[in-house]
Amino acid sequence: MGNLWSYYAGGSDIFDKTACLSSGGASHASAFYTSFRRSAAKVVLQQEASGLTSEREQVLLTLENWISEVSILYEQDGEFPVAVVMQQELVFDPSKTGDLTGLNASKDGENVPATLEENILKGLSSNPLSTPDSIYKIMVQLGKRLSGDEFLRVVGKYPRAARLFASQLLIARSDVANTFEMGVLLGDYSQAAAVVGKAAYGDSVLDIKRNRLKEASKLFRASLNTASPSITAALSLSAAELHEHCVARSADSFNLVMTSEMLQLIETQRSMERTLAIPAGILVGSSLMETIQKVITLHPVHRQALVLAVDCAEQYSVPPRQFWWTLLRVLARTDQWETLLALTGAIRPPIGYVPIIEVMLDEDKHDLVQHLLPVIQDENEREQVMTLLEDEQDEEGEENQEPLPLDTL
Repeated sequence: MGNLWSYYAGGSDIFDKTACLSSGGASHASAFYTSFRRSAAKVVLQQEASGLTSEREQVLLTLENWISEVSILYEQDGEFPVAVVMQQELVFDPSKTGDLTGLNASKDGENVPATLEENILKGLSSNPLSTPDSIYKIMVQLGKRLSGDEFLRVVGKYPRAARLFASQLLIARSDVANTFEMGVLLGDYSQAAAVVGKAAYGDSVLDIKRNRLKEASKLFRASLNTASPSITAALSLSAAELHEHCVARSADSFNLVMTSEMLQLIETQRSMERTLAIPAGILVGSSLMETIQKVITLHPVHRQALVLAVDCAEQYSVPPRQFWWTLLRVLARTDQWETLLALTGAIRPPIGYVPIIEVMLDEDKHDLVQHLLPVIQDENEREQVMTLLEDEQDEEGEENQEPLPLDTL
């Protein structure tokens, strides 16, 4: 969903988006979007969408070469999504977990290891001075003794070894299937969901992406059902352990809601692609805020684009301030200055006029600033704007001033 809910800190076990919105001014947001939609509709009527094929092709070229947020968010070596070639899809099979749960799996590491290799692996994984190479070598030895699911169960007991194993498979063989299976076998459904979820973001095929997100949703739901200890088990846990389980349950709940909304967003994106008559895949797979940015970019060549962007923002509860910052950034970047001026003059932006004036001055749009000045009613804002204009004039004066000739002896 992009960065819209990135500030959620997990105030309770179960994430309730409706409650969060009601405490954050949902009624104000609804009134804003109702008013803004009317303004957007008037702008669309006043402006003619370009019918030039060349301009439409230029806009589509921009969208096809869009720098995705995924490329920025997952630029670290240890992260993905990546395009992995999988022989078979990652499918959650509850029967493979046996009697294990996430809580029991975490305690297995406290038991006496069944083999010498596992005992060495346990010691190396818990020793901060041990090297990844030493852990890797003992895992190779362990793999000769155990195979298949049993090997994954043992390695998965020790977080450091499990991370090393997963990264080695990903880098060397583009393999995420074993990491996924390890999470399922140990009842760590949250980890398994993270794997299949990242694989979903890394694939551009609509059906594959949708199916993987559905698997992630099932896994998060399974994790929620098993993450909460029974009353008897809870009595034996320390306060720190109870807090850890509460945090894990809160994260699973949040991720489940976001995964469900991502599935819904995919359907919205596909519907907008058909409405805007753009190639499949331009919108599908983008984050929520990316989707809104792309649709606004289409405004010069499609009359419905701007209103669709407003509808999408309201449907997914984008805060008005965030929507306006996005609108300002996209309209300025795509040279839609007349649209920006019309929307700004129709209704006071929730971010105020000062940021908009700053952007206009940065882009040398002084004539637009003069058109906008009469609509600024707030005295404090007018003073800030006048200060900006004075500073701009001073800078221009300094640039135009010729250097004084130096006296020579």
